[in-house]
Amino acid sequence: MKALGIFALAACLAAPIVHGAAASAASTYPERPVRLVVPFPPGSTTDAMARFLADQVSPTLGQSLVVANKAGAQGAIAASEVARADADGYTLLVGTNSTQAANLYLSDSLPYDPREDFAAITQFTINPLVLVVRADLPVDDLPAFLEYARERPNELNYGVGNTGSLVSAQLLNRMAGLEAVGINYPGSPQAITDLLGGRLHYMVTDVSVVRPHVEAGKLKALGVTTVQRVPALPDVPTIAEAGLKGYEFSSAWGGLFAPAGTPPDILEKLNAAFVTALKSPEAKAFFDKQGQIAAPRTVADFDRYVKEEHATWKTLIEQAEIGK
Repeated sequence: MKALGIFALAACLAAPIVHGAAASAASTYPERPVRLVVPFPPGSTTDAMARFLADQVSPTLGQSLVVANKAGAQGAIAASEVARADADGYTLLVGTNSTQAANLYLSDSLPYDPREDFAAITQFTINPLVLVVRADLPVDDLPAFLEYARERPNELNYGVGNTGSLVSAQLLNRMAGLEAVGINYPGSPQAITDLLGGRLHYMVTDVSVVRPHVEAGKLKALGVTTVQRVPALPDVPTIAEAGLKGYEFSSAWGGLFAPAGTPPDILEKLNAAFVTALKSPEAKAFFDKQGQIAAPRTVADFDRYVKEEHATWKTLIEQAEIGK
């Protein structure tokens, strides 16, 4: 019995030592480069955002932040990799509404669980979307496009680069009574290439990736998905304003996540570094140009937001009548 008591006492004495070691590891973090895994290809909105913030945050953390693109399966490939990574803060996910919310309701065999496998760090942005058509389409506004499309059931096609473009396009099609063929791509850049090349008729996608083509006259922007106009495209009306009453899609966003179980001190350290960067004048200028809205949050607030987004995306997918 005395031996058992000694072992029990030793275990009790050892517990604070383990806790102290974890705290020490958090205080010296990071001691080597940190990987930011991006679930979409180079040239995507998520990729551009990650690379900009990596450059801004690296001096603060004193280590390089290395961007690794793992495109495919609406972000599930990247999310799965990070979900299985060590919870030490050295492998992070630049997650989006696709990886962290929508995929729950779009797949019956998701290889990760957005609700259990990640720890929230901070939101990066809100990403407005815009309906664009190729330049040679004989329409110049939304009513003309809707009439043109209705007269050609199943003759038109549209690109899908992520779940935001999927749900927003499906919502548009359902509300406007359009019958068109959706074509999936690993990311928006590939879809935009086909749109510019005349192989697609239209798509709903991030403002940031099509704005240069709209300004160059290579694509026509017919309406933004948000309730209010977007400063980056001030002359483009909202889809509701342009004639499709009641249309709204404002739930495209990006943020940073770590594997579940990452020490809270590391989450807070990352949050502080990224929030500082997101509030800088450089970030405002960058995101204004991109057509995005910086939206930094605390760890706790972002965690609550993501949980609310699960329900939001369930509703959006049901409204768009998208089945698994």
